[in-house]
Amino acid sequence: MNRRTLDIAVPLIFAAAMAVAVMVVGADGTAVRVVAVVGGMGIALYYAALRKNISQ
Repeated sequence: MNRRTLDIAVPLIFAAAMAVAVMVVGADGTAVRVVAVVGGMGIALYYAALRKNISQ
């Protein structure tokens, strides 16, 4: 996958994971918080470090 594809796919996967967590657990569940924190850290890691090493 190239960088342009991942720039679109990474946030969409995070949004889908959040939507699934909210639908399964409910908006006030601890699992939703865990998905939000882990997903946010994953997106930050992608944009801060991993994106530099991927070819355009």
